[in-house]
Amino acid sequence: MIKKILQFFKLIKSGDWFIIILFCGLIIFSTKFLWNLPQGEYLEIYKRNEILATYSLNQKITKIINGSKGETKINIDNGKVRFSSAPCAKKYCIHQGWINKANQTIICIPNQISISIVGAKRKYDSINY
Repeated sequence: MIKKILQFFKLIKSGDWFIIILFCGLIIFSTKFLWNLPQGEYLEIYKRNEILATYSLNQKITKIINGSKGETKINIDNGKVRFSSAPCAKKYCIHQGWINKANQTIICIPNQISISIVGAKRKYDSINY
């Protein structure tokens, strides 16, 4: 097995290594510097695809929402938010952990509750001419 791996590396020429290293560096650069979501400012809580409430992320509170299966607790803690308890069986929504960037969402499908972070509230979504 090791012999086959060494033979494979001998087939790769210096120009091939240059291209491989160049693209690996490009991938690391683009994910580190270009894939930077802005910090969220508001939290929207949805119940059955309707906005139930909107809260600022700049506070430290616990909200209790009654969903289809029971009571769900949502923690807001100075710029980040998470589900802290839910009545669903597998608790995927709790295991998601804290979110704090704009456009991040956590969904509790059995209880039909979701939380989404949005950026700054603006007067216009888009402008057409």
